[in-house]
Amino acid sequence: MPDNRGYPSGIYNSGDGPPDELALGANREQAAAGNDPSWLSGPYLEMSTAWQPIKVCVGGTQAFRENCAELLPIEPREDEAAWQRRVSHAVLSPFTTRIADQAAGLILRKPIQLEPKEENGVVDPYWDEFAQNVDGYGTDLDSYARRIVLSAILFGHSATIVDYPTTEPAPNLAIERQLGLRPYFLQVDAPNILGWRKAGDSPIAPIGQVRINEYVTEDLGLFGDEVVRQIRILEPGKYQLWRRGDDGWALYQEGTTSLPVIPMAVTYSNKISELISKPPLLPIANLNILQAQRMADLQHSLHVAALPILVLKGFDDNDSEIGLSANSAILMGVDGAAEYVEPASSAFEAQQAFIGELEHQMQNLGISTLFSQKMGAETAESKSLSRADSDSLLAVVSKDLQASLQNAFDIAAQYAGIEPPSIQVNRDFDLQTLDPQQVTQYLGLWQNGAITHATLLEMLAAGEVLPHIDVEAEIEAVEQEKLLNMDMAQAAGTIAAEDSPPDISAVDEEEEEEEQESEMRQELTRRLLAKRDELREGSN
Repeated sequence: MPDNRGYPSGIYNSGDGPPDELALGANREQAAAGNDPSWLSGPYLEMSTAWQPIKVCVGGTQAFRENCAELLPIEPREDEAAWQRRVSHAVLSPFTTRIADQAAGLILRKPIQLEPKEENGVVDPYWDEFAQNVDGYGTDLDSYARRIVLSAILFGHSATIVDYPTTEPAPNLAIERQLGLRPYFLQVDAPNILGWRKAGDSPIAPIGQVRINEYVTEDLGLFGDEVVRQIRILEPGKYQLWRRGDDGWALYQEGTTSLPVIPMAVTYSNKISELISKPPLLPIANLNILQAQRMADLQHSLHVAALPILVLKGFDDNDSEIGLSANSAILMGVDGAAEYVEPASSAFEAQQAFIGELEHQMQNLGISTLFSQKMGAETAESKSLSRADSDSLLAVVSKDLQASLQNAFDIAAQYAGIEPPSIQVNRDFDLQTLDPQQVTQYLGLWQNGAITHATLLEMLAAGEVLPHIDVEAEIEAVEQEKLLNMDMAQAAGTIAAEDSPPDISAVDEEEEEEEQESEMRQELTRRLLAKRDELREGSN
C-alpha cells in the first residue's frame, strides 16, 4: 500500500519482501570499486548460513517445497513425475515457529509498563498516546514488541529504526500534533541489515554506518502499484536512499537528521558481537527440517505400500490387460498361482520410531517446558531444573528488549522534545499457579499472624489465584463489609435491648478491636476457602 503521509520507509514488516536476490547489483564494476550499497558484508554471509534453516521453518510447507531440490532431492532412477508427486505431499510441521511464538507469549504475557524516570514523577500523556500507535499503522507497543521478540528469537537479533516524517519541523508541539508529525518505529529483521561500519578501530566505538535492505510500494497508473527495492544508508546526522537502475545503483534521496547518532536500537537473543548473533533455535530448526524429510519418506512409503503388487505364476503374458474386480477371474495353468507382494510392516515401524525420537529431541531442546508443562504436583527443585534453560533464554531476551525499547523511546524523545518514560518489561515468565495446598499454607500463616493481610493478598495475586486484584481496594472492601455487618448486629442488639433489661456489663475497648479483627479474618477465611475449593474442583 502506498505511503502518502510523508513516512519515507514503507518497509515490509515480514520476511525479506518480494523475491529478489540480496547479491551484487547490475554494475559489477561499481561493486568491485566498493561503491555498491547492496554489497553483503562478511559477517552477513557467515550469519546467512544459519538463517537459511530458520527461513525454511518460518516459510513453512511452502518454503520447504520450494527448496525441494536441496531438502528432498530426487532419488537415483526416480521418475521426475514421481518425485514431483512426492514433493507435493511433503509437509513441514511448525515446531520451530511454535516455540518462538510461545516464548514471546511468556516474555510479554503482562503488558509493558511506562513509568516515570524520577521518583514521584508522572509520565507525559504524549507517551501514553504514542504507545497506542508506535509505527504509524495503529500497532500498539505490546504488539510491536512481540514482533521484535519473535524476530530476535528466530534470527538472533532484530532492530528498531526510529524515524521521523520527512517534512519541515513544526514550530511547536501543538502544531506538530495538528499536522500528525511524530516519531515512529520501523522493525527490521536481521537478514535485512546488509552491512555496517564502526566509527573507529576501538572495540567500544559506536556504529558509524548501517545499510538496510528495503522494499517500498509506489503508485503505478490509475489503480496499480509496483514494488521497488532500495537500500537505506544511515549515518549519524544523515541518511541516503539508493535505488538500482539500468546503470547500477544511484543515489535516489538524501537528507539530514537532528540526531548525533544512528537512530537504531537492537534486541539480541544470542549476541556474539555488534550486529552479529546466532539463532538460538537453530538446532531445533535443523531437527524440524529432518523430521519433515523423514515424514515425507514415510508418507511416500505408505502410499506405495498401500498399492501391493500382483504376482502371477504360470500365467502366459500376452500383453493383454488384466481386469481385477469381484466379477472377473484370471485363468491360470495347472501349476499357476497368484498373490500380492507388499513390504514388511517392521520397516514402517522403524521410520515412525525415528520420527518420534526426533520430535522428542525437539521437545527437550531450547524452551522444552513450553511443550511439556506439568500441571500436576511437582517439587520446587524439579520446577527449577526444568525451567533453567528456558528462563535463561527468556531472561536474556526480555532484558535486551527492555534496553532496546528504552533506547528507542529515548531517541523518539529527542525528536519530540519530551522527557521519555522508563520502560519496564515484566520478568515473571513462570506460569506456575498456587495449588490448593499452598493456598491453605498461606492462609494458615496469615491466621497465625506470621504475615499481614496485604502480604497474603499479594502472594495470592503473584500466584495467579487472584491475578487482577487490587490489594488496597480489597482490604478496604473487607473492612467496609465488616463494619456493615457490625452495624447490622448493633441494630439487632438495640431492638433486643428494648424488650429486655439493659446489659450494664462494659466491653473492653481492646476486646472490641480483637473481635473486629476476628470477624475480618473470618470473612476473608471464608472467601479464601471458597477459592481453594474452586481450585480443587478445577484441578479434578
